[in-house]
Amino acid sequence: MKKQASRLTEFCQTRLGNSLRAVGVYSANNIEMIFVRDDLNEKYSGDILNNFISTPQEIKHNFQLIDEGMGEPEASLHLLEAGLIVQLHYPSEGLIFISMEQDVGRNFTRFIRECRNQISQATD
Repeated sequence: MKKQASRLTEFCQTRLGNSLRAVGVYSANNIEMIFVRDDLNEKYSGDILNNFISTPQEIKHNFQLIDEGMGEPEASLHLLEAGLIVQLHYPSEGLIFISMEQDVGRNFTRFIRECRNQISQATD
């Protein structure tokens, strides 16, 4: 997943510019930050990273409770005061998360498709 996240980071840096806040990978109760914008280095440490570990597990569980017939989650969006967090779910591998400024959310669906395309190209 690190290769895919690195490719996605390059894409997001080009596409989002300074609106990109951070990119990371979560798998098997482990988290690795691939990119953190310079002005946010202190904010993306310690307790914040621990929240990234527990939150995806809770989201997946909650999706399954809502409707098992809907399938596995592909992406989730979290609107926070300081920005957006997008989680791209890959059930057998983990997930890649992207933190960005709120203005990116205007074209969320198209942006998610473009991100997933970048990840699939990195696996080819």
